[in-house]
Amino acid sequence: MRRQVLLNPGPACTSAKVKEAVIEFGDVCPREEETGILMRAISDKVKGHLTSVPKDYEAVLFTSSGTGALEAILSSLPVKEQKVLNIVNGEYGKRIHEILDTYKIPVVDIDFENGEIDLAVVKEYINSGFYSHVTVVHCETTTGILNDVKTIAKMAKEKNLTVVVDAMSSAFAYPIDMANDGIDFLACSSNKLAQGLPGIGIVVARKDLIQNCNARSYYFSLKDQVNYFSKTNQMRFTPAVQMLASLDTALDELGEEGIENRLKRYSQLNQLIRIKMKSLGFKPVVKLKSNSAVITAYYEPTGFDFNKFHNYLKERGFIVYPGKMADGKSFRIANIGNLKIVEINDFLLHVSEYMKNAN
Repeated sequence: MRRQVLLNPGPACTSAKVKEAVIEFGDVCPREEETGILMRAISDKVKGHLTSVPKDYEAVLFTSSGTGALEAILSSLPVKEQKVLNIVNGEYGKRIHEILDTYKIPVVDIDFENGEIDLAVVKEYINSGFYSHVTVVHCETTTGILNDVKTIAKMAKEKNLTVVVDAMSSAFAYPIDMANDGIDFLACSSNKLAQGLPGIGIVVARKDLIQNCNARSYYFSLKDQVNYFSKTNQMRFTPAVQMLASLDTALDELGEEGIENRLKRYSQLNQLIRIKMKSLGFKPVVKLKSNSAVITAYYEPTGFDFNKFHNYLKERGFIVYPGKMADGKSFRIANIGNLKIVEINDFLLHVSEYMKNAN
């Protein structure tokens, strides 16, 4: 039985089958043939969901968080004379800068703070000729904003720039076709919208670009991992085998539900939350037209105590998440994972009771 309904932006609630897969797969040596078969199956399923030309791409698995997958990409980029253009409108765009800076890779930020990306400004930077790569977060969960990755990638491709996308909170719910969308490298993970258990970082990238990568990290060497996997169907280092089994089951569930229906379900849950929260006086940080269907950030009303709000809901089985905005006056409600309408309605009933008693 599930003890808590997770309304944080990941890891998310998972189905009973996904959790049971961990036990059913059992104690298996990670170097046995069946483990390699499992990883190859996962790689193929991931590519099937994220690109229409799977033969041109590879899905690379790491035992890590999603940030590990992102670090594998960024630490491997063959940046030389030119720089990385990093488009920032939240904390996760800033994280990209921090990773690049750690590896002494030259990077220039266009910082839109927590607002919408001005595409005209981005185009001006891209056209300058100073950059070889563009990095951007698809769904920036600092605020819940959904960025126009397709347009950014199109502008980048006109100048032959390599496009790197953090799709941690968009892959497996929002339709993504890397080949048609102009995305060269994409980072995501086993939890969040994939609805698996945490522990597997996923990189999907063009095969030809992987072979041009540089290795600045031993563990996260993208090229070495791909080459080893292609020869052995194995990770270079010990994989989280049981987490892989849960991810395989989660991807099967995604195949049954379909990406379009998953997004439709998330959108329905998000709408329920937005309507009720508005009636209770909560103001969203991002306007509806720019907000994703998976998470919404809200400003704290005057006199609001988030810690009390959080603890009240936790006692009743629901987890909400603090904000990441610099002023510290926001919080977030995600609606991803194996959630049902009845759970969201129950959650909103408790929010209503809290606000009634608080006033």
